Amino acid sequence: MKPTADMSREELIDFALNSPEAAAELERRYRSIVAVLVVDFSSMRARTDAFGIVHTLSTIRAAIRAYDPAIEANGGVPVKTVADTVFATFDAPEHALMAALDGNRRMRIFNADRDGDICKRIPHAPIHPKTGLGFGSALVFPDENLYGSEVNRAFILGEDVGDHYEILASDDFSTALGTPPAGVGAHAAPHDREMEAGFPFHIYTDFR
Repeated sequence: MKPTADMSREELIDFALNSPEAAAELERRYRSIVAVLVVDFSSMRARTDAFGIVHTLSTIRAAIRAYDPAIEANGGVPVKTVADTVFATFDAPEHALMAALDGNRRMRIFNADRDGDICKRIPHAPIHPKTGLGFGSALVFPDENLYGSEVNRAFILGEDVGDHYEILASDDFSTALGTPPAGVGAHAAPHDREMEAGFPFHIYTDFR
C-alpha cells in the first residue's frame, strides 16, 4: 500500500475502514467545524406532476440563481445541489443565519410577480424556501458532498420539517450562535414538532 499522504480521496475512503492511517489522513484533510445551511425549494413533486419535469427544472434553476447571492454575500461555500435542495457551508453560525434571512428576502422578491397556482395547474407559481441550519464537525469534500450529524439534522429540518420561509436550526447551532441579531426572534420548537424531527431545534423569525 502506498503512503497515505500520496493517496487520492477515493483511495483514502476505500482503505479507511481497515487502515487507521488512511482514516486519520482522511480526517486531517477534510474534517472541519462548519455551519451548514440546507435550503429546500418546496413542491418539486407537485410542480412536476402539474407542469412536467422540464418546466420544473427550469423554474428551480431560476430560484437557485435568485437565492445563491445570499450565500455568496455572507461568505458561504456551496457544496452541492440535489434536485431542489442546496447545501452550503459557512465559517460561523451567524453568517449562515444571515444568509438564510437574506435568502428569504431574495425569494420574496423573486416571487413578487409569480401569481400561478400549482393546484390549479396555472404556471408561474411561487417557490417557497425552507431552511435547516446546523453547526459542528463534518467531513466536507469541496464541490461534491459533506457528511456529519449536523449535516443530517440541517437536512431533516429543511427538507422534512420546515414550512414556507421557515428557518429551523439544531440545538448545537443555536448554542453556538448565542443571541440572534437585532430584530430576529428565536424560540424552541414545540414538542409535537420536535417529535416530527426526532430531535430538539429552534425556530428563527425575521421581525426586521
